[in-house]
Amino acid sequence: MAGRYLALLAERGISALYINAGTDFAPLVEAYATLGEHDVPLPEPVVCAHENLATGMAHGAYLVTGRPQAVMFHVSVGTANAICAVANASRDNVPLLVTAGRSPILEGGALGARDTSIHWAQEMFDQAGMLRELVKWDYELRDPRQVGAVVDRAFSVATSHPRGPVYLTLPREVLAEPVPADAHVTPVTSVPVTIEPDADAVAELADRLAAASFPVVVTSAAGVDPTAVELLGNLCDRFAIGVAEIAPRFVNVDPRHDLHLGHQLDGVFEVADVIVVLESDVPWIEACAAPRAGTFVAHVGVDPLYVRYPMRTHRSDLTIVATPAALVTRLTEALTERAGATDNDRRERIAARATSNRAAAADRMSDEQAPAGAPITMAFMSETLACVLDEDDIVFNEYWGRPDLLNRRRPGTYFFLPRAGGLGWALPAALGAKHAAPDRTVVATVGDGAYFFANPAACHHAATKHDLPVLTVVANNATWGAVDYATRLMYPQGSAVTGSERRLSDLSPAPAFEAYCIASGGFGERVSTRAELLPAMERAVRAVRDEGRQALLNVECV
Repeated sequence: MAGRYLALLAERGISALYINAGTDFAPLVEAYATLGEHDVPLPEPVVCAHENLATGMAHGAYLVTGRPQAVMFHVSVGTANAICAVANASRDNVPLLVTAGRSPILEGGALGARDTSIHWAQEMFDQAGMLRELVKWDYELRDPRQVGAVVDRAFSVATSHPRGPVYLTLPREVLAEPVPADAHVTPVTSVPVTIEPDADAVAELADRLAAASFPVVVTSAAGVDPTAVELLGNLCDRFAIGVAEIAPRFVNVDPRHDLHLGHQLDGVFEVADVIVVLESDVPWIEACAAPRAGTFVAHVGVDPLYVRYPMRTHRSDLTIVATPAALVTRLTEALTERAGATDNDRRERIAARATSNRAAAADRMSDEQAPAGAPITMAFMSETLACVLDEDDIVFNEYWGRPDLLNRRRPGTYFFLPRAGGLGWALPAALGAKHAAPDRTVVATVGDGAYFFANPAACHHAATKHDLPVLTVVANNATWGAVDYATRLMYPQGSAVTGSERRLSDLSPAPAFEAYCIASGGFGERVSTRAELLPAMERAVRAVRDEGRQALLNVECV
């Protein structure tokens, strides 16, 4: 049955199976060997030395292909290792078929029954319970005759909106059983590819936008639907609607759009009278800034209420369920019918605010006047990286990359850490993207803490083993930045802030991070001055593009 299972994955478009194998994989190992001799199409087995690496690679592969991916781990312990990465996929609505073996059920009398001592200790009463809160569906394959139905059910649930991971356990005895010749062939279930918005809701939103003095679309993830990027830019341009981004996780709109209001929303909330929150789970934080009481607020997305979040109470005067492209398309049609009702002066008002916001942001992050001996800042790193990137290169950002400075304009060329915040995501995701799109240049921008979490030895091993030359740029300030930031927010005058001791955020002494990459045959370099950064980035990019070698820059920064 293991062979039939693998063939079914291939039939469903799964070209790679990202795996961290164990004793439960024996039937799969035999199936690959046997069917490979007969040229049966099967997913390519991509061996990974850690489960978070395997899941992160699958995550990245989905982001660049738009196709669901599959991973498999070793029973309960492998699943436990992968939970962080599954959390990222869950909050990012990534359709993954997450599978794991199950300790053999039988203690004897069948092929695949227990034959090593760990098969007793690794069995759990409810293995799927570890991640049930993070997946849309979980199941255990119980009989070879149902394998087609189970695989179809898994993919139809994972790919239906809102998309997300599913979990399937595969007992070893079941994998070892033959599939009866008369087993039922399961047809593929049709899944809707879009969600159309309610027509009356679109009409109400169009009326509000047409009559507004300063309407704004606020988004974090409209670009999850790549076709929505150009549509959103055209909508805002054509009907004089501002657009702002809050913690963007994708390229959502061209950052050079004339009406782009930036990433600081306190000033936006001061003036906006209609706000359309498009695919954003946390569009504001009450303690920092929020829409005015009289502002009309609409929330739009495939799950605009974020029903899997235990609490989320952002005010919504109108809630619309729709994919971003569907909403923007219908809204464009509705606003075309109301073109005469629009305030003729609002484009000038919004454009002036956009220009002012860009200038303020540039002043905040400008390094142009910094002396040559000044320390390297993350803004300077972003500006320098932008100088060596081509427009089609892909950046996986887990910390320091500034989207307004990286200048990623094409859909699918920028991805940020999922909202779950499971660190160690960017480098595995970059490797998965490179595996799925080998002709693209892929960069992971990480902090030193995120790099630790990525299991760097496993990642660089995978880069060499599977010929995945990616560039990793580590911002090395020997600090857990998030810990210091949270402490300053809560206790701005506290002893931890005013004193000299960095209690729980100190990561010194910093290792020679470049040595991890060099140990796996890659290019590695340490950078400590501004003058060194651009030449080092050029050398690293050349190693990746021209030499086909992975590369890592260890950048000492503040």
